[in-house]
Amino acid sequence: MRATRIYWFCRSLVVVSLGVAVGLGTAGAVARAKDPSFATDSGVSLSSTESSVIARTNDARAQRGLAPLAADAALMNASRRQAAWMARNRNLSHAQGVTENIAMGQSSAAETVADWMRSDGHRANILGSHRRIGVAMARAADGTVYWCQQFR
Repeated sequence: MRATRIYWFCRSLVVVSLGVAVGLGTAGAVARAKDPSFATDSGVSLSSTESSVIARTNDARAQRGLAPLAADAALMNASRRQAAWMARNRNLSHAQGVTENIAMGQSSAAETVADWMRSDGHRANILGSHRRIGVAMARAADGTVYWCQQFR
């Protein structure tokens, strides 16, 4: 069973990378990596899609005078696992015990964050008193994209 979980986790990272290769939110990742307001834990490696979701989330926060969220290794791993699980099972559902935004079907980071900002509950999570974030996207076998964003 553990080998299966590791396989799916590794596959989710490949799926995230493939999503970037087909153009899901690729702009600006290099610039954000050098931007001191875009903080990450040491050892956190982000795809350009993940960077784009975090940057757009932080843009929404900045427009309201809120501090940016920093990418967190544990939340990144948890978000990647959840997105991969949703894609594998074609099931849009929340993980238990975390503050989380999930979505399905959006084709880009911009579309996903815009949809979350149009929803009262999702917007409240983005604009909450959190300081840390993890994000991920994964594509199901049928091509449907699943998104996950977790906060602490």
